[in-house]
Amino acid sequence: MTRSFIAEMTISHPDLPLTPSIRSTDAKITVESQPLTYDEASGTILFYSVTCSDYREFESALATDHTVTDWEATMTFPDCRVYQIYHSSETKFTTPEIADLGLQVLTIRTVDRNWNLRLHAPDRERLGDYWQFCRAEKVQFDLEKIYSTEPQANAFYGDRAEISLTERQREVARTAARTGYYEPEGASAAEVADELDISPSTLSTHLRRIMAKVFRQLFDD
Repeated sequence: MTRSFIAEMTISHPDLPLTPSIRSTDAKITVESQPLTYDEASGTILFYSVTCSDYREFESALATDHTVTDWEATMTFPDCRVYQIYHSSETKFTTPEIADLGLQVLTIRTVDRNWNLRLHAPDRERLGDYWQFCRAEKVQFDLEKIYSTEPQANAFYGDRAEISLTERQREVARTAARTGYYEPEGASAAEVADELDISPSTLSTHLRRIMAKVFRQLFDD
């Protein structure tokens, strides 16, 4: 049986859906639907379930949220409300790339005022490709937890892995981290490559091999 994986991560960027409203209220939000297409001209419609202490405050935040053009509360329950949100063309989505990579969205919800994604991946390479996409789009990507779908598989946390890298790979990884390459506003690939006195393509090869070792260490027995 082919091994697959579940990954939990937090992503953040000021233009991700509802980010201004999430950061200015205590709302806890779960995405209830994913559109089949994303229309940059007319916007994109999504349904969200929202739990908060003051819905009037949340709706006031929606009124000034640049990722929202219109909204309506479609259902009200004792513990939450369901909102239909019309998103503006300024909204940054990563879910189309998730679908293109063959990753499956299990849940998308807010945690600590950022979006937390739980994804199913058929292989480790596609998770690495999604990380690279987020890096290119200046979306902060923090891997929280990852585990195999095999029975009785152990879970691994992103900040607890001990990875076996060569000295050169450690140098590349340290330089990339020190210059902020992994941060949305950090150094570019060209700047990191220049500091290491290598070409950007060589840097890309090093980073891919480093990521492959990270995932292999996390996933393999």
